[in-house]
Amino acid sequence: MKQHLTHPSLLLLAAILVITGCTPTATPAPTATEAVTQPAQETVTEVITEAPTPDAHFTIQAPADLQAALTALYEAFFAGEFPAFVETEGDLLASAVSDDEFVPAEIPAAFLPDAVLIPQSNSTEIANFIAFAISADGQQALIDAGELPATVTVTDQGGNVIELAQPVRRLISTYGPVTAMIYSVNGEESLVAASYLGARDPFGAAAMENIDPRFQDLISDDYFNQTDFNLEEAARLDPDLIVTSLRTEWLDTAAELGIPLVLYDAETPDRLKEAMLLTGRLFGPQSTLQAKTWVDYYDWATQLILDETRVIADADRPTVLFTGTDPQRIASGDMYQTSLIEIAGGVSVSAGLTGYWNDVNLEQIAAWDPDVIIVPPYGGASVEAITENPDWQILTAVQEGRVYRMPKLVAPWDTPAPDSVLGIIWLAQRLFPELDTPDCAEQADYFYNTYYNYAISAEEINTICALDSD
Repeated sequence: MKQHLTHPSLLLLAAILVITGCTPTATPAPTATEAVTQPAQETVTEVITEAPTPDAHFTIQAPADLQAALTALYEAFFAGEFPAFVETEGDLLASAVSDDEFVPAEIPAAFLPDAVLIPQSNSTEIANFIAFAISADGQQALIDAGELPATVTVTDQGGNVIELAQPVRRLISTYGPVTAMIYSVNGEESLVAASYLGARDPFGAAAMENIDPRFQDLISDDYFNQTDFNLEEAARLDPDLIVTSLRTEWLDTAAELGIPLVLYDAETPDRLKEAMLLTGRLFGPQSTLQAKTWVDYYDWATQLILDETRVIADADRPTVLFTGTDPQRIASGDMYQTSLIEIAGGVSVSAGLTGYWNDVNLEQIAAWDPDVIIVPPYGGASVEAITENPDWQILTAVQEGRVYRMPKLVAPWDTPAPDSVLGIIWLAQRLFPELDTPDCAEQADYFYNTYYNYAISAEEINTICALDSD
């Protein structure tokens, strides 16, 4: 006979159900594997994005697609430690490269082609990490992690296609303008030997030594220049790359080493900008960004000048003669100096000449009768060689005291080097002091701090930019 449950029995059954989870078919407990893989993953995500470990060196705010690269850098720099990512208010911000309109400003540190690091706190540790991230060692860590390519392919200004292993650690530069480009794109740490423009005189040598204390050990004009190339010395230095001018005489000799060779030919503004972008690509993301920013700066400064001078009629523009190491050695229309004059708002009297430097007679110079004469800051050229020569007194420029020496800190401002943007700015001020063109002193301060990482002194700026001295 079937038994019916009494009231006390019902109470006992209810208690049992409560104790066992209020259901007679409870979900099975997770296996050991499930307990590790599922809940543990959620915990790690929480740590990365919200709750950094208390012993983290600093926190990093970065989108998810940048975290793998940053992790590779952090683990390499801090010997296997793991970074702490946060969603907001990180000590270090990683973000995409800005595409805002150019204004002169500090260039952020690019560790990937389209990503930069921006410190959010004043920390030596963060500064050191950023320096590592954009160094050759940082590049190597990202290459090893598959975040950067192990080689790049470039086309030089001779039309040669070169595949170049990354990062470049040992470089010989035999051409002074390119050496200046290398410094301007943050690639100077790779130099093992170099030719320098404008570093032979005491002023230029002292400035170059301030910019790079290794300068005296790197200068190598006795071994490498446009006419000579010492194979034995090059082999001893064991470079990854050699850079030189397209007009260099020893290209076949250097080819015997089997070392990549990149050639330059930058005698116009467009070719100079192309050369800068080429140089940036040799050294990775940071140098690529430095080069692009310099191009933007060049375009920004020259456009401001062109906007100011376009109101001047052609007939009212001052005529300019650019002389060479000898007063009668004249820059041709094919040379960068002619472009510099034209962008600054002047008219080059020798624009019709072709080739490189031309030797002309005084009768031709008298026929041109320029309003302004510029002498270069190299090769022993001087203002006095013209102004104190009786034969030159018939010229308008001499009579009106408008014979000027082109400035330089190290690289002369008239050569196809990054510093030449300052030559354009300086000359525009010389030719049109009444116009609102960019100020030489302000731009020299910005340029050398930004592109040479050199805190140029007020005394140096006054020496090179003062419009009342020659």
